[in-house]
Amino acid sequence: MLAAAIALGLILGISALAQNFRPYAGSKVDKAATEEAARYAAGEPGLEMTVYFSNDPFDKVYSYYKQHAHEYEMAGKRTRKLPDGQELRDAFFLLDEANDLVSSKMWIKIQRPYIGPYGLAKGVKPADVTAIVLSRRK
Repeated sequence: MLAAAIALGLILGISALAQNFRPYAGSKVDKAATEEAARYAAGEPGLEMTVYFSNDPFDKVYSYYKQHAHEYEMAGKRTRKLPDGQELRDAFFLLDEANDLVSSKMWIKIQRPYIGPYGLAKGVKPADVTAIVLSRRK
């Protein structure tokens, strides 16, 4: 009986956790970017990544997730410029009760422009979209 109660609690807990991610309205899963992210995640067992793209500006997507999740601020504010001078903007949001990305089981990274999980390869132009990268750790 106790084992059944624990199992039910785990199932309900996982279901509640999975419900914390709400795709941004109008965003769509990008198959190629998700496959690239999966190759990147393969180096970390149990990590799954899904990449959504939106044409909306960074600030609009950021505002949406600011209302629905807890923002995790990376140590030190950083302003980064791409080789063409464009500013690279990103933000992280925790979708569980964790205090940081290391202990989180589910989080998102919002980034514009999208440069992929490896960064920007020489000669490759960044995608002029706002990316929402959902990461889940089993």
